[in-house]
Amino acid sequence: MYLDSDKHSRDIPHGPTINRGSVNAIQQLGHVRAVVLLAGSVRATNLRKATDRFIMDLPIDAQKTVLDCWHDQLDDLAFELSIDHLPARVMIDRSSNAPKATSHEGPSHVQIEQDPGAFRGTGGLVSDVAKEYGDDDYLILANAAQVLLTPLPRLVEAMAQMQADVSLLCDKNHRPNGLTLIRCGALRGIPNVGFVDLNEQALPAIAQNHCVKVCRYEQPASMAIRSRRSYLDAVRAHHKRTNNPCQLTDTTPDEDWSPTFGIVEPGATVDPSAVVHDSVVLAGGRVEANAVLVRSIVGPQGRVSQGESAVECIAAAHQQNNPHGRELPWGA
Repeated sequence: MYLDSDKHSRDIPHGPTINRGSVNAIQQLGHVRAVVLLAGSVRATNLRKATDRFIMDLPIDAQKTVLDCWHDQLDDLAFELSIDHLPARVMIDRSSNAPKATSHEGPSHVQIEQDPGAFRGTGGLVSDVAKEYGDDDYLILANAAQVLLTPLPRLVEAMAQMQADVSLLCDKNHRPNGLTLIRCGALRGIPNVGFVDLNEQALPAIAQNHCVKVCRYEQPASMAIRSRRSYLDAVRAHHKRTNNPCQLTDTTPDEDWSPTFGIVEPGATVDPSAVVHDSVVLAGGRVEANAVLVRSIVGPQGRVSQGESAVECIAAAHQQNNPHGRELPWGA
């Protein structure tokens, strides 16, 4: 059973600054050695199949991908922690191709690594990574397939203030937000071989001998990307926050008729008469004259023909049983 705390069920002032109000919290933050971005999966999602992309390679706006957003967040964290070199280890499964590395100048350094062992699970994987660090060193674990809505330094501060061996960030309804601050010494009891899930197997065992706490965070902290719908929701939230940086949470009701973004990657072909409404056209995709896209994705080699409307779907590559390149079942 995890210990719960209402300590951080409150709004925190705007801005990526760390309060450093607790001596123990400062000590924890001073022992952060790396950020581990968990990007592996047992099987490819429909979104990944349709786009032929790692989620971290998907665009968020005209200049940035999900990975670029992580770069920005990690740089802010390194600055607040006064760290000149913050490793960010992106862990992918053995069957996947690595995400595209982008040139980056800043204190965070992303390195793409394949899981050191097959079928280890998240608990086994994190345990293997922790062997490279001391017992009192801390790792920040994060789901790589998400876009943060609250600055990472603020979220890390909230977890550090819990003063626990393991701090799990959850929303006010106890749903995990995909971020964990964990002391490496707490991982030593995980078996060296075999599959171990972090949440279902490792954490209940760790809680028997170590301090495990849940940090409830009242404001929306992140948006996970698992499907077309959640990806476009995350892009929409990113654009609304970019247009109004003083607003941390998106409280404006969504209006389907009011577009927020339209992303067309270099290498895509979109006729000037086409409408791209809260949609993404990836490189290699084609949108012909007078076509309309609404909350949809056009993948590589996907096509929306002249005068067609694509609403809440993915236009994937041409297939024998899919003559229009449209993959409607992947709209969830």
